[in-house]
Amino acid sequence: MANQFESIAMETYARRSLNYLENMVDKNSLPYFNIFWDDPSEAAHDWPDFGDVMSRQLQGAIMSRLMTGLEASTEKIWLNKILSMIDPKTGLLTRPETNYSKRVAVPGDNSLTLYSLVTVYADSKDEQIRQIIYKMVDGLMAMTDKEGIPGGFLGGFAIKSLMACARTLNYEPALILSKRIVDTIFYSTPYFPPDNTFRHGGHMHGNLRSLVGVADYALYTNDPITYSRVDALYRYVKTEATSFGFLPEVIGRKGDIVPCETCAIMDYLGLAITLANHGHPEYWSNVERIARNHLIESQVTDGSWLVSDSSKPDTDQFTWQSIGERMIGGYAGWSSPNHILAARETLNAHWGGPELRDKTRAFQNCCGGSGNHAFFEVWKNSTRFERGCLSINLHLDKSLPQAEIRGYQPYCGLLTIKLKETCELKVRIPEFIRSFDIKATVNGNNIDGKVWGNFFELGTQKSGDEIRITYPIPISTEIITIGNPGFRQYKYQVTWKGDTVIRMESLDNEYLTGYSDFDNKQVPIYYGNEGPGKLYVRENYLEDKEPMQIKPTPLQVDNGVLDFWYFN
Repeated sequence: MANQFESIAMETYARRSLNYLENMVDKNSLPYFNIFWDDPSEAAHDWPDFGDVMSRQLQGAIMSRLMTGLEASTEKIWLNKILSMIDPKTGLLTRPETNYSKRVAVPGDNSLTLYSLVTVYADSKDEQIRQIIYKMVDGLMAMTDKEGIPGGFLGGFAIKSLMACARTLNYEPALILSKRIVDTIFYSTPYFPPDNTFRHGGHMHGNLRSLVGVADYALYTNDPITYSRVDALYRYVKTEATSFGFLPEVIGRKGDIVPCETCAIMDYLGLAITLANHGHPEYWSNVERIARNHLIESQVTDGSWLVSDSSKPDTDQFTWQSIGERMIGGYAGWSSPNHILAARETLNAHWGGPELRDKTRAFQNCCGGSGNHAFFEVWKNSTRFERGCLSINLHLDKSLPQAEIRGYQPYCGLLTIKLKETCELKVRIPEFIRSFDIKATVNGNNIDGKVWGNFFELGTQKSGDEIRITYPIPISTEIITIGNPGFRQYKYQVTWKGDTVIRMESLDNEYLTGYSDFDNKQVPIYYGNEGPGKLYVRENYLEDKEPMQIKPTPLQVDNGVLDFWYFN
């Protein structure tokens, strides 16, 4: 049947996220950090809701609006709430005193809030926001003057936020504080050892967020030595990750559970994109595989396993209303390669007061804003126009003032470009084909291109031209293994069609339980065929389709706002 299949565009997932952004909140629009898989399932407020979750979700909502043209009803409410929590004396966001949070200002909250406010300013150019940002940077500087740089990855968590401020607002103190943190975590009391691993700590999101910021700093200050170390650390992370984007939340856990966090996928993509834009174009293949696969699969599309009891009235901290439905469009906190949740862990040793203990954590909603952030990173960088050249880095749909690009993978090996401006054109050659297998036509006429590195250069093409790039899409399989060293290992057969995983098959992983080092006991695990939120259900991708069978996804023109991953 014609038009029953849709092309893959990041806008699709940004639109789906609006349900989550608008509905997984209380009556005052405060988001919930905790989602528990209990009887019945419930959402609960916790201390991250104020500076962590809400700041990430405000940023994600702005990015989603830029990708779709649709504004979440919570966007302005969240901004006003965040501004109301900023102490005018210190400039820092201070959590309110509740039964689940103390009145305190902490570096992590303020690092995330700073990044969110820089995003607000880059979008709005609001002078009041500019002054609030300056005051917050000054407050973070004063905090580190008094208390020093926090230990571990938390010390580096602020760098990306500070560098976005330094570049977007040209605020020198933000660059000075970035240098202080980089010097601390890389040199004076190094968190990353000389062998360029995560030997001293394995929290993937924290480490990668630090490295995304350090890469930004090294580029801005022309520091090739630090930049080369960031690249080496990225290559180390690739050895710990799968080719489709699953990477462990914590490297080297002492147990049988190895889950993947959407926050880590976001920063893995952010680091790969920064490196690909600056000297390592070979990493675009990695970006495309992550985006098409475990990023997309980490968005919640089925919450039916979270059975609710809507007869229970909400309290100030808890809600039991339609939990599964409200989570549609949210993101996995702890996925396995083939399920949205890897294990039934309580994580009592890590979070929450007595009212939050002994319950299975289904989602952590720090990932709620991070998923949108990741899709925006991919969308922003999939195709770029600069200095008269259109560079198609990813074979994904994208609309720019200069061109409309449509990618037809995995249905067929076709990329179409409709030019709205005369320009030079180059297209990345997919890693799964030989360079001489890629062909091009302009307005139906064959043309020759030049292979340069991993790009197919087509010279200057004219406004109004329609270019078609064709290539074969092979089907291949690989066997992958995940697991913590010295503990249970899980095998999967992964079937690829080009850059897209079309089947994920568990191989002898039908264990009912595994040892949780966080809970210190055996817990149910989901690495076999049974489990909540089955992933990679992709029967539509199996057979080749003709281009006329593919429905074009509605696209939003990129207006050029928020370019935190590229530097002119």
